[in-house]
Amino acid sequence: MEEEIIAPPAAPADGPGFGWRDLGLALLVFVAGSAAVIILARFVAAALGLQPGGGLLSPVAYVAGVGLYLALLLGMYLFGARRAGWAALGLRGTSWLNFALVPLIFVVGLSALLSVNLLITRVAGSFENPQVEAISGGKAMSLGELGAGLLLIAVLVPFVEELFFRGMLYPLLRRRLAAPLAVVANAAIFSAVHAIPVLMPGLFIVGLCLAFLRERSGSVWPGMLYHAMQNSLAMLAIYAVLNMGAIK
Repeated sequence: MEEEIIAPPAAPADGPGFGWRDLGLALLVFVAGSAAVIILARFVAAALGLQPGGGLLSPVAYVAGVGLYLALLLGMYLFGARRAGWAALGLRGTSWLNFALVPLIFVVGLSALLSVNLLITRVAGSFENPQVEAISGGKAMSLGELGAGLLLIAVLVPFVEELFFRGMLYPLLRRRLAAPLAVVANAAIFSAVHAIPVLMPGLFIVGLCLAFLRERSGSVWPGMLYHAMQNSLAMLAIYAVLNMGAIK
């Protein structure tokens, strides 16, 4: 008796239920919402007499940062999930094996990331992560600030960014490109959008891992786990470096 081979379900012939126009409109909502959030943040800062600076963890900047990501989430809901459902953006279940692979892929990706950053250090003579100053203002962090930073950077950011880059953008790339090309293109866009030249090679490697997980699992949940692990490690490293001098 011949063994029956069951193939994984194919993607709908008409695509994920949204298109490039919808992605553009989601970005338009994000831009408009971001402008409104920034204007409001500046008004509140002026009204309360708060000085600019202090990094992302300062109260006004923190609330504004949350507002920016919520604006992007709103755009994805209006022009993605509301039309096609959240499952079309990858919020669907997947095999336990795909989650079990995340730590292994994370170790491989982290090793490659550290190797690239070491190479940049040898070529450029130094490696300074501008995110350290942008997040904390270069000052030592309290445990409360660390917790707030983890909530934003290791929870909200991975959730929203994975929904956009791997949930909404990746299926559109995949419709036109073979899987390897779609993974590379998605990683390149992910890296470029962050617009931090010294971090782009490392972000490209992270993007490759995240897009691979999306392609393999058909879900954004494994990528969100990877992204959360990556950002948590970065946030803890920043905390340790900045607070090292404060420990007597």
